[in-house]
Amino acid sequence: MHPVTLRTDRLVLSVPVDADADDVVAYANDPDVVAFTPVPVPYGHAEARHWIREVVAAGWRDGTRTEFGLRRADDLRLLGTVGLFGIADGAAEIGYALHPDGRGHGFVAEAVERVLRWAFAASPTGLALERVQWRAIATNAASAATAQRVGLRYEGRARSAVLHRGARHDQLLAAVLRDDDRSGPQVWPTA
Repeated sequence: MHPVTLRTDRLVLSVPVDADADDVVAYANDPDVVAFTPVPVPYGHAEARHWIREVVAAGWRDGTRTEFGLRRADDLRLLGTVGLFGIADGAAEIGYALHPDGRGHGFVAEAVERVLRWAFAASPTGLALERVQWRAIATNAASAATAQRVGLRYEGRARSAVLHRGARHDQLLAAVLRDDDRSGPQVWPTA
């Protein structure tokens, strides 16, 4: 699959490149990213280059992962990423991470909405997926809020399902199907 660039009024979503390595290192070392994602610790330029050159490139080439660098349209510095991974049999999982400089502006929700539109669009302009799921450690309130805001439907809580940084954590699961109404936030349990 050839990489694509997606746009919104405020954002450009494009494939991370070597020139983004400093920005990848900056957001990957943010305490919130470390607390909730499996990024290596410590995370340096070697890890960023490996991720960009090997993981991202292979995913696009093989059609199993589509990683987008999230950038403001008026400042193309990479603020974070939104990606689909585990793409197979009409389904994928979505994940995202953002540098603190980009938080509080609705950028991730906007980017996720755009990626979902592309993921569900018929080929050749989209991936023609049927289902996109999201999973996160249950205490990752910001990620859950984004998933809820963009219309993903809560599917459950798996107790002690994730081993992260030496401790077991509950995991939340939500998903959206191509034909689901995503026009507004979904109602999720509060506990």
